[in-house]
Amino acid sequence: MLALPARGANKKLWFDRGSFGVYLLVSERGMKREIDLVIFDLDGTLADTGQDLANAVNYVRSSLHLEPLDGRLVYDNVGRGVEHLLRSSLPQTYDGRFQEVMELFLQRYEKHLLDTTVLYPNVREILDYFQQKKRAVVSNKLHYLTVSVLRGLGIEICFDAILGGDSVPQKKPDPQPLNQVLSAFGVSPKKALMVGDGGTDIEAGKRAGVLTCGVTYGLGKGEEIIAARPDILIDHLRQLTDYFY
Repeated sequence: MLALPARGANKKLWFDRGSFGVYLLVSERGMKREIDLVIFDLDGTLADTGQDLANAVNYVRSSLHLEPLDGRLVYDNVGRGVEHLLRSSLPQTYDGRFQEVMELFLQRYEKHLLDTTVLYPNVREILDYFQQKKRAVVSNKLHYLTVSVLRGLGIEICFDAILGGDSVPQKKPDPQPLNQVLSAFGVSPKKALMVGDGGTDIEAGKRAGVLTCGVTYGLGKGEEIIAARPDILIDHLRQLTDYFY
């Protein structure tokens, strides 16, 4: 494991989804395109981690004598790293105590990160489907927490590379972590796919030059993932088998 912490011409089909449009890649040989590497986001893509994150945030708020936040407000700030999550969940008056607050959050979360967290449907099925390909996780979650979640859910062994938000200097939406994986495996961006539930995932993928797939079931805002204009948009992971092999 990397320890950092298509055939034929292609044409595009356009379809409307609400008030947005999304491109679907279609190859000359049918509805599937060959890839050599698939990169997954973690939170909101492979695993429903939202409630455990919200519980840890509200534990911190309770410790600071603040009212709890609705889970949805917390979910909206998942995906950009723990610092963004906490700063978005606390008044600015706590900026001077941020390191203390961060430690409190991490101590709580690392003990309870699998209380309610589960894999989304079809995760194991899709990992098996791509078992002959390189498979990676690129998350903005701290690396040790990313590994802990994957290990606890029994799928760490499925991945050839796992990068967290502290594995390289820049996080998504910067393309650096994706470029790191591409370089490590010698895969052309045209033969790689980024799958995620947030605009940061799609932006990182586009900037790295890889194919992008947005999922609608995750923690991210639906309008955000649609507005990011991924190459494909799916409601269930198993739909990846309709477009890629």
